[in-house]
Parts: sequence; structure tokens; C-alpha cells
Amino acid sequence: MIPAHELRKYDIFFGLEPKELAALAKIADVVHASEGETIINEGQPARTFYLMDQGNLLVAFKDGRALTLHGRGEVVGWSAIIHPTHYTGDVICLTDCFFISFPGSEMLRLIQSNVAMGTKIMRLVSERVANRIPFLAEAVTRRLKGGS
Repeated sequence: MIPAHELRKYDIFFGLEPKELAALAKIADVVHASEGETIINEGQPARTFYLMDQGNLLVAFKDGRALTLHGRGEVVGWSAIIHPTHYTGDVICLTDCFFISFPGSEMLRLIQSNVAMGTKIMRLVSERVANRIPFLAEAVTRRLKGGS
């Protein structure tokens, strides 16, 4: 558990009420991962949602696509709360990293039990993911055209 006021630092929780932040804080944990450590393995059941506090990550996919994520507020492991419920890429720490982690089943329970809170969180997670889509779509287009 972490203090609820700590969650206010992350824009993914923008607009949540104090009681909603308190509910999330109860299931949150601080996690440290070392440089070179793989925190998510593609194909494994998605059990944890991670919110990065510090560090740099590499997200790599079997088809050769990859992207890096840097610093506070990035999210990985959203498959723990969104279908397909298995991780779709590998996530490797490029530096020592600190995360706020949430058990996917508990976070999903909170989202489903409080529609207003769930809508806010899912909207903000979707915005984060959508920011990555142009890069990923461009990589797929290049591959289909025979480029590198």
C-alpha cells in the first residue's frame, strides 16, 4: 500500500476523487526492477498493471517492433485490465526502474465496481496507449512495404 496522495502525481489518475485514490492506494505497491530485468514476458497471463515512476523501458514484440518508454507516468501491463488478458510484448528495464504496481484482478474489480472511476481510468489508459499507436502503425507499414 502507498499513500493516496502519492497517486496524485500521475496524470493517469487525474480527476479521481480522494476516496477513489484511497481505494487504488490500498492495492498499490512500489516495485523496483534492476537494469536488464524483464518485468513482462510476452504470452504470459497478464496479472500486473505497472505505472512507471522512474526509469527507461524497452517494449519489444515478436514481429520486430519495439519502442522505448521514459519516466514518470508511462504504463505497461494494461492487458491486466483490458482484453486479451495476456501480455503482448516483452518489457525490459533499460535502467533501474521504480513502478507503482497494481494486481490486475484487484484493479479490474475496482474499475467494474465504480463506473465513474473505471471510466476515468480506462479513458486515461486508452489515451496513453493511443499515443503509441502511430509509431507502431508506422513500423508495421514499413515492414509490409519491405522496408526495415
